[in-house]
Amino acid sequence: MMPTSEQLDALFKAGALKRLGMGSRRACYAIPGTDLCVKCYRSEEEIVEGKYPGHSPVLPLAPAVVHEIRKYRFDRHHNTCCQECRYWQTLREVLPADLMAFFPETLEEVCVPSRGWGIVESRIDNADGSPVRRFHEIWFRSSGEERCRLADAFAVLVDGLAQYAVRFFDPQNILVQRCADGTFRLRIMDFEPTTRTLIALDRLSPMFVRFKVRRRFARYRKKLGIKGGGPHV
Repeated sequence: MMPTSEQLDALFKAGALKRLGMGSRRACYAIPGTDLCVKCYRSEEEIVEGKYPGHSPVLPLAPAVVHEIRKYRFDRHHNTCCQECRYWQTLREVLPADLMAFFPETLEEVCVPSRGWGIVESRIDNADGSPVRRFHEIWFRSSGEERCRLADAFAVLVDGLAQYAVRFFDPQNILVQRCADGTFRLRIMDFEPTTRTLIALDRLSPMFVRFKVRRRFARYRKKLGIKGGGPHV
């Protein structure tokens, strides 16, 4: 059941939400008693934690990032969470089911009084309830046959993203989800579809999007040493 903004606000204030992860701008929390999570901009306390929570000495966030968090926390138009939700709704209308399956099954924006605009989305866990891992973490732990399967799945994903000009350019955010039957699925979270450049070419030109997807993912493949595996980028 989708929680209300008031219920989420009460959970935040009670400290009842377990933090699953935190990027430079946003943090993600598991919602107890559900298979959902909520993602929103960092709180003021989390800004103080710095770029890498738990790191000593603290590495402060860039001033521009802190400014963006404070400026757009309650700005529905510019808030990254709301932009992500709007783009997810667009993708749902245009992507085939097999490509849309890489993204969260549920995604809905919400305004929490104490935290600003955020999104509630499907929590992506492994079948045994353990946290999913990023693709590169699994890649470096794998060898042989599993690496071949990972390379094939990676190539299929990239080929689909390029074909449909999906504005997802950060391969670091690809996750590997372990299924109950021993197989795996690649999943995408934190796709942040709106460019921060002055000229938004990747919103105006599908051709540019395809080029950018192929270039970014080719660089990632080279870094990991991924060879072969389905369609080449």
